[in-house]
Amino acid sequence: MKFLKSFLILSVVCWQMLRADALPENTLKAAYLYNFALLTDWPKGDKSENFNLCFFRENLGTASDVLQNKMLHNQKLKVLTVTNAQEAKECKMLFIPESEEQRGEKVIQKLAGTPVLVITENMSFADTHIMIVRDNRKLAFDVNLQTFKNTDLDVSSRLLKLARKVEP
Repeated sequence: MKFLKSFLILSVVCWQMLRADALPENTLKAAYLYNFALLTDWPKGDKSENFNLCFFRENLGTASDVLQNKMLHNQKLKVLTVTNAQEAKECKMLFIPESEEQRGEKVIQKLAGTPVLVITENMSFADTHIMIVRDNRKLAFDVNLQTFKNTDLDVSSRLLKLARKVEP
C-alpha cells in the first residue's frame, strides 16, 4: 500500500513536470517540496508532533497554504516562515528562494551537518541537498548526495531517478 501511494504521487509529479507550462510555478514548487519530504527519511528518534516545512523569508503564497496540516511521516505538516539560522534549526525542511540567495548562503552554512533538508533555487551551495532549477522553461531538480551523507538524511532511489542530475 505504501509503495502504491508513493508510486501514485511520483506519477503525479512526473505528469506535472510534463505539463509545467500549464501549471503555476509556485504550485509545482509546492508539489516538489511535498514529494521531496515523502521520499526522504530523517534520523530516528524525533518524537515531535509536527513536520516543520520552513520558507526562508518568503513562502510560495497560496501554494504553500495548500500544504498546511497535511500528514507526512505520521506528523502534521506545518508551514512556517523563518528569518535566521536559529529558527531554521527547528525545521525538517528549509526552502530558500532565489530572491534570498545572499542571506540564504549564511543560513545554509550554519545548518551544515544538521538533519535539515535544504532546498534552494538556481543556487549551487556545497551544503544544499536539492536545487530546483529551470531547464528549458520547465522546472527540474538536482540532488547533492554528499550533503545527504553529511546530514544522516536518507534519500529514496525513486527521487534520484527523477532528478535531472545527481552529484555524487
